[in-house]
Amino acid sequence: MAYIEAFLLYILVLLFIYLITFGIVVLFYMIYGYFKLSYVHLNNTSKQIYKEHLYTLIKHKIYKILTALYIIIFVVFYVNSLTNYTGKNRAYPQAKSYAVVGDFVYFWHSVGINMSLKTGFQKYARFINPEGILDTGVQKFQSFLLSRMYQYIPEDDGEREFWYYKYKQLYMAKIRYSPGSAANPHPRFSKIMNKMYDTSYKLYDKSFKDKVINNQRYVFIGQMSWYLSDNTAYYATYERMNYLKKLFLFMDDKELFQRNIDYAHLLNKVYLKMKNDKDVKKEFDKNPYNLGLFYAGILHTYDQYITYNSHNNINPCTSKEIKIFTNIVEDFYNWEFREKNSSFHNLNKREQKQIKWLYEATALSFSYGVATYMCEISLKYKDDVKLNKYDAYTRLPLYKNKREFKDLTFTLEEFTKFSNLENLLEEKEPKKQGLK
Repeated sequence: MAYIEAFLLYILVLLFIYLITFGIVVLFYMIYGYFKLSYVHLNNTSKQIYKEHLYTLIKHKIYKILTALYIIIFVVFYVNSLTNYTGKNRAYPQAKSYAVVGDFVYFWHSVGINMSLKTGFQKYARFINPEGILDTGVQKFQSFLLSRMYQYIPEDDGEREFWYYKYKQLYMAKIRYSPGSAANPHPRFSKIMNKMYDTSYKLYDKSFKDKVINNQRYVFIGQMSWYLSDNTAYYATYERMNYLKKLFLFMDDKELFQRNIDYAHLLNKVYLKMKNDKDVKKEFDKNPYNLGLFYAGILHTYDQYITYNSHNNINPCTSKEIKIFTNIVEDFYNWEFREKNSSFHNLNKREQKQIKWLYEATALSFSYGVATYMCEISLKYKDDVKLNKYDAYTRLPLYKNKREFKDLTFTLEEFTKFSNLENLLEEKEPKKQGLK
């Protein structure tokens, strides 16, 4: 029964999208032709002939060919997806029959998002969100599919969380969705992040009967890590102020910041799993862009952790966090720049540019300066890297120069006072005045 219902739902979605992609084009063409004829004041006989010509458009050979191709492509999509989901090492095939429909909807949903992002109009992608008018129908339909899938997946199996994230949260992380503006987000932003944190822990802690999804879940945890780590400061206050000042407020609340510490430990477990499990590493390599996001997310989280330790008079050089940070930085750099056969080279130029930016914005951070300048940790690649001014954190090597970032609303003096660097530097005067 589940297979039949899922197949009928697939047909309904197929027809709906067909009407949108083909029918609306014809409709607008007909409306355009009607007004054009009215403008040139053609007689009624000419208008009637033109209208009849428009009506026969759907019977045109090209139109029929496109329709046939459309049907063939998505019949093949359905068969391949269902075969893949019900193959070896797969579990709950009845639930997966609905996942085929969900993937089809998700595909077209992603097309709209990716078109917005690739064309540079990222602000328009924010209309594609769980609270937008255009997206309400999609979200309700996906919720309906999830309710059907949950009938065949036990409550204690993590696969429930896997599909929930894919259909309800994944695209929010992709477009870095935040209600309100970046400087003044809406209070419901924290509810979205709370649910995503909860999903991360459930994906890691729960067991999975499906062996394929059991490995894929780590990619999802890594993929959402950049979105969560980049928005942690918004827990502190919703007042309009500079992001770093919000982060300072966040770090001053030890109980609130404990979540960030726990999350750092979770991400490190995922990182070690990726390093030691070939199957998990293979899944990350299939999704190199998500691997780049994971590197950036875990580095950003640990950078905040190390800054927090420094703020609380814990010498970063004696903490294990700085060692974890430098190891991940080295792996990130090797994957991006030194390993000729790494999955990084499978990315297109636009994606490579974005990952390189993430490397400089997260790896070359406050903690990088602490490691190389204060702790004198030898990093093999430091001569290959040039520090740039990014809006992540103030670089420790610039501390002695008392310089300010012109693009931020805080000074180096404010940052060093907050991070307790003045006291820490008195314990160990750096030998160098900067990085190459």
